[in-house]
Amino acid sequence: MESKRPKRSPLLAIGCVLLLFHLACSNPFAPKKVEPGTPVQRPPAEKATSPEIVLDNLERSFEERDKELYETLLDERFWFTEDDCAGNLIFQNGREEEIAIMGPRDGSSQGIFDQFRTILYDFQLIERRTELGRDFPNAFEGDPNGHPDEDWEVFRGRVVIELRVERDDGFDVVQNMNFKLRKGDDDGLWRMARWIDDPLAGDCGGEETGKVVTPATPGRPATWSQVKQRH
Repeated sequence: MESKRPKRSPLLAIGCVLLLFHLACSNPFAPKKVEPGTPVQRPPAEKATSPEIVLDNLERSFEERDKELYETLLDERFWFTEDDCAGNLIFQNGREEEIAIMGPRDGSSQGIFDQFRTILYDFQLIERRTELGRDFPNAFEGDPNGHPDEDWEVFRGRVVIELRVERDDGFDVVQNMNFKLRKGDDDGLWRMARWIDDPLAGDCGGEETGKVVTPATPGRPATWSQVKQRH
């Protein structure tokens, strides 16, 4: 007597084929998909055990508008300056003023990190050099450029900073900048001691030293000191 085999459903066969196809095409080691709008969790910023990490953390502090991280990058003797192309000083500030301009952590005032919704920062290295202490004696007490007993690392580069309140409302800074970094005596971490901005081509200031003649205007190129003076 001939045995009868159970008939297989065509739908079952098609399902098996589709399952095998899916398993063959999928990558079990691929990273999980992130849904749009899900915040990206980044690991904590590295401690600035090298000068290069300072520059990496500077970019991160701007783009994440991270006040706490930014403050860790400022040396106790931090000093910012910008001259015009005639060599006249048009803006300067120290560490405490810098924190106030960018926005203090306690929220006592609104700074640059508070007033812009997005900030993009990009640094392209032009030159790196070591500034020997023996070549930079103190010209006077409290000279921000003097460091006779220690060598500093200097990074010069082209910096682009895009600051936006809304899509078409903000400022674009494209400027050569110089960052002078020193190693801390107590913890061995690197920080910014000097931030020196180059003038824009053709920007020679005006009759009054210490003032920017043309204030930063949304939608037009601006220097970093012009943006800072607005905030």
